[in-house]
Amino acid sequence: MANEIDTGLASGVLYENITQAAQFVFNENALLRQIVTTYDMTGTPGLTASVPVYPKVTNGGALAAGADLSNESITPSAVDITAAEYGHMSTIQDIVVEASPLDVGADVGRILGDALAQAMDESIVDLFASASTEVGPGAGSEVTVEHILKGAAQLRANSVPTTGLVAVLHPLQAFNVKKGFLNAGGTFGSSPAAADTVAREYFIGRIGGVDIYESASVDIITGDDAVGAVFHPAAVGMALKRDIRIALQRDESIRGFEVVASAAWGTGILDSNKIVKITGDAAL
Repeated sequence: MANEIDTGLASGVLYENITQAAQFVFNENALLRQIVTTYDMTGTPGLTASVPVYPKVTNGGALAAGADLSNESITPSAVDITAAEYGHMSTIQDIVVEASPLDVGADVGRILGDALAQAMDESIVDLFASASTEVGPGAGSEVTVEHILKGAAQLRANSVPTTGLVAVLHPLQAFNVKKGFLNAGGTFGSSPAAADTVAREYFIGRIGGVDIYESASVDIITGDDAVGAVFHPAAVGMALKRDIRIALQRDESIRGFEVVASAAWGTGILDSNKIVKITGDAAL
């Protein structure tokens, strides 16, 4: 930048409005952050969280009277999650702030907060393709409620806890799941309460103990397909190194401010037994 000066306005109303809006939108819109296991690294040295993952104990049979127990080592493996910095920058010119009838600072804060929220969600859903177990219909075929239930059944067969299961689908995958509730003669026609919820809220809700979310952060891959997943929150970890931060720098040559929003986090699969992927069509 040329001829930068600090006018002190960075600590004023503009900064406060941007920061409040960005923090609110980031925390509200980073939906998937709420359904994974988060490790708070803020204020600690280093960028990598080494998460212990404990094996399942196998010795649990009946004991004969006076029998000695055999020793089974419980040695955890470690999954390393390395945080990286994410950021976005925007420029606000003085003339825009002075001429607009709107709160430009709050508008810019919402845009930057939403951009970081989407980046965080994308870092989670990008892990789905690396899951080792597939329960979906496959490329070119429609995802249905049956595939959600298959995912739950597979996880429970892996002794995953039955509470807290979630599914995340692309909205165009979720469309066919919702349609299955609403179509006349659909397989769930005998469940009017569930169908009413979908029709009224346009939200899938809970099926077979699985809370289903749709996220546009799920990428559409070649052939109009997408990879969703059913998983337990313990399957996916997030190392949060730094929450959203807003900084302003005056650039007098453009008569305005550069606004930078940044945060630092990393994601990784902690336990492949607790997640299954659902590959299916993502086209209307």
